[in-house]
Amino acid sequence: MEDFYCVVTFHITQHALIFEKVMKNKDVEVKLMPVPRQVSSSCGTAAKIPCDLEEDIKNWCNEENIQIEGFHKISNKGGSGWFNKLLNNNRGK
Repeated sequence: MEDFYCVVTFHITQHALIFEKVMKNKDVEVKLMPVPRQVSSSCGTAAKIPCDLEEDIKNWCNEENIQIEGFHKISNKGGSGWFNKLLNNNRGK
């Protein structure tokens, strides 16, 4: 089992649904889920994605004009909740 996993967050649920469809068409394993508490306490939808595809996913989102809020790396270790943002909100805009 990995020590971490990655999620993409969105401003609105509609963007998450579009993201899921595009990633599935590109044969990327994607799973929609509630935004992890480590990322935000507000409601919302996130997409669990393979961490090693971050650059490809950012490029595809650019090409398809999919608006994302950010990429986040979530630690599985002991449920500690520590996370590192892989893409902060101001980068790539």
